[in-house]
Formats: sequence, C-alpha cells, structure tokens
Amino acid sequence: MRLKTALSGLLTSTVLSVGSAAFADTTLRLLTWGSYAPDELIEKFEAQYPDITVEVTFSNNEEMIAKLRATGGAGFDLAQPSHDRIFAAQLEYDIYKQLDLSQSDTSLMLRKGHPKCTL
Repeated sequence: MRLKTALSGLLTSTVLSVGSAAFADTTLRLLTWGSYAPDELIEKFEAQYPDITVEVTFSNNEEMIAKLRATGGAGFDLAQPSHDRIFAAQLEYDIYKQLDLSQSDTSLMLRKGHPKCTL
C-alpha cells in the first residue's frame, strides 16, 4: 500500500510539475518495474485527469538504463528504477532528471499518518 501511495504521489506531482506547453501531448509515459503501476492505480489517475493517458512500460533496472541511454534520457516522463541504481547510473550516463518539487504539491506524496505528514 505504501508503494501505491508513493507512486500515486509521484504521478500526481509529475503532472503538476509539467509546464502547460507540455500538455499538448497528453500522454504520461512511465517506465517502471512490473506491478509498481497497477491497473487500478492507473485507472484512478486517468479518472482524476481525464485529458491524460498513462502509458506504462514495465522493465528492470538494466533495461531501464539501456533504454534511457539509447534515447539520451528521452522517451519517458517518469522513470522509476530501484533507488540503489539511480546514483551510479546518473554519474556514469547523466540520464535522470530530478523532479522540480517546487512546482508540486508535495503533501500529495505523504500519506496520512506518516510522521512527516502534517495532514
């Protein structure tokens, strides 16, 4: 459940951090592990944001890094590799960009009851 909450917050913050010019393309392209983006979560997201379609590509760390390297980091709006693979791959290939959290309502990333959540 915590994973679904975190992914939901990431999906929402990704939408909130995208500039209005980017909304000309109404597809959110997600690169993630299998089962990290359950159909139920995608359906809820698309119901809340009916103008945005979520396109999910399931992969593993090595494939994610290879896909992002091949495209220079393009082709996906949100890549979600294992946290232990982000740092080394970023240093070597410069393929990940941080979310600009100043453009997001970060309260959506924390679930009620979380020690840092003020809701």
